[in-house]
Amino acid sequence: MRPLIAILLLLVYTCTGTTFRQLQQAPVLVEHFREHQIMDKEINFFEFLARHYLNGNAKDADYTRDQQLPLKSNDFIVSTTAGFFMPAFFPILNFNYPALIPDYGQVPNDNFRPSQFLSQIWQPPKSC
Repeated sequence: MRPLIAILLLLVYTCTGTTFRQLQQAPVLVEHFREHQIMDKEINFFEFLARHYLNGNAKDADYTRDQQLPLKSNDFIVSTTAGFFMPAFFPILNFNYPALIPDYGQVPNDNFRPSQFLSQIWQPPKSC
């Protein structure tokens, strides 16, 4: 039963959400070819296709009928797919937070004087 449902859903999606829908207009292509054969007995199918698909969209007497042919108009189908992954099992996550140590600030060094520190940096080089 599951494969049948999967095939049915795939067929529905392909016929409605993609350009496969254009193939549903194939009977219109055959009918329009027969209409052209009635008007011009010498035309073959390849000339018909070249006239309708390779020569641009010429606005002739049957322009509205030409626009009904497959792959002649845009469908403007917007289809979005959102992937969703659901794990087969749900692992238990244990987080060990580090112990919070109170921060009382730095212990001041009584021997530190900024002026002495800077004066030691800017000394001329000494020879040994």
